[in-house]
Amino acid sequence: MNYTYDFASIPGLIIKIFQAFPLTMGILLISLVISLAIGALVTVGALSKNHIVQAISKGYISFMRGIPTLVLIFLLYLGLPQVLKDFGIDIGGWNKAIFIIATLSLNTSANMAEMMRASYLAVDKGQREAAYSVGMKPFTAFRRIIFPQAFGIAIPTLGNNIILLFKETSLGFTIGVIDILGKARAISAASFGANKLEVYIASAVIYWIICVVLEQGSKYVEKMYTRGRKKATS
Repeated sequence: MNYTYDFASIPGLIIKIFQAFPLTMGILLISLVISLAIGALVTVGALSKNHIVQAISKGYISFMRGIPTLVLIFLLYLGLPQVLKDFGIDIGGWNKAIFIIATLSLNTSANMAEMMRASYLAVDKGQREAAYSVGMKPFTAFRRIIFPQAFGIAIPTLGNNIILLFKETSLGFTIGVIDILGKARAISAASFGANKLEVYIASAVIYWIICVVLEQGSKYVEKMYTRGRKKATS
């Protein structure tokens, strides 16, 4: 028996799947904040003059960027509870979203660290030396001279990293998190897969629209920041 595709059901499916949007955005925002914090610490280590600290930081970046996100999910969700249980610590009952947030935070922090390091190094070294020569303390020079320029350089890459992070939230379904893709799979399973094409088209449309919004938001922030910098220096 041939299946009759019901593409007219896609708008309704979009509405149903979109109910999982708050959880997805919660995972995205928490992971983003944590990854930026970890990335900043790793960046400081990577720029350190201490060779041991620098090696550890660069090793962390290399490892986190080198392993697939899905492998890291399974390491944290399946492997970590088993290891901690041997020490009398039971985390098996934790909310599954916690493991996804931990995974995405660690994985994305490496990309954030590379972004921060590259942006910092892109600022002309002579500007730092000039700031120090007029008596500015390192932190003041960083806050007033280096950071504003480095942040402007980093905005496009930061926007791309956020979009990649958002798309990787979809991996939460692998351990049963009911995010956007998890909701789509649940709807499909409820009909025994009879509407799986329509369901996944609907979820693809949702991801695409949100990615477009994030992309345009990044461009807008870059444009406004650049304009503000020009006014401040004119």
